[in-house]
Amino acid sequence: MLTQPDVIAGIHHAYLEAGADIIETNTFNSTAISQADYGAEALVPELNYRAARIARDTVDQFAHAAGRPAFVAGALGPTSAWRHLSGCQ
Repeated sequence: MLTQPDVIAGIHHAYLEAGADIIETNTFNSTAISQADYGAEALVPELNYRAARIARDTVDQFAHAAGRPAFVAGALGPTSAWRHLSGCQ
């Protein structure tokens, strides 16, 4: 979503065109805990904001053009913390 937002918007649009009423924000694992594995904790606010903005803009454009409502749902997803807590690597 940071490097190719048009790809993400296209995926959202394809789901809406296929009949979806709700699309997710593509923020699965965009948490500080999950991103810590990659040293990317500082990107979490931007990842979440941009993902939500892409989804919202896509839904708004689609709803206007199609004449039907569509919605955005935030996706939190699990973290990788369970592996660390359970002793698995």
